[in-house]
Amino acid sequence: MFQRYRRASLAVETALVLPLFFLGMVTMISFMDIYRIQTEHLQTLCERTKEAGMYAYVLDGSGPEEITLPDVYRYTPVGGLIPLPAVWMHNTVKVHAWTGAEFSKGGDGKTESEEMVYVTASGSVYHRKTGCRYLNVSINQVSGASVAGLRNNSGEKYSPCETCSRNQKPSGAVYITSGGNRYHNLATCSGLKRTVKLVKLSQVGSMHACSSCG
Repeated sequence: MFQRYRRASLAVETALVLPLFFLGMVTMISFMDIYRIQTEHLQTLCERTKEAGMYAYVLDGSGPEEITLPDVYRYTPVGGLIPLPAVWMHNTVKVHAWTGAEFSKGGDGKTESEEMVYVTASGSVYHRKTGCRYLNVSINQVSGASVAGLRNNSGEKYSPCETCSRNQKPSGAVYITSGGNRYHNLATCSGLKRTVKLVKLSQVGSMHACSSCG
């Protein structure tokens, strides 16, 4: 009789403890999942905010001093057999807008700043203004038969692009820019793209200043 009561008692205790154990496990898994998702979202938001702070320099000092980006997303908790309602999460990251200057102490203890300029991957000049006409490419589609008689803003003739038109005659339609001196048979040619980046003036090497904005 005693053994029977003992087994019954163990069965009741098990019936009470197991749900609490599973509830604790689900709660712990939910906290770990929330931490993982928050970390991923926060890391992505930090990268975007830093990038926005860097591009604030492009506004030539007229941009905001601080950049604040929010991130709102929905998280559905782990509920096992019981569906739980979604929870809205919110993160905010604030950074100071990048000024484009790097400060370092010289030998006399004074701080010095170095100018930042804009360069392109295939360019031979550096630019001081993002609004420079050589950085803002305006692509025009013209007939291949007429390109020989066209001139760019500097009065130069258009020659075949070494990438997409090497040893080829102009196709039915070609692509030119007002500041370039090449015609392109393909609109997707890399010569029609401008990848602009900020660098220190001391890092431009043999590049010379742009005739338009330098």
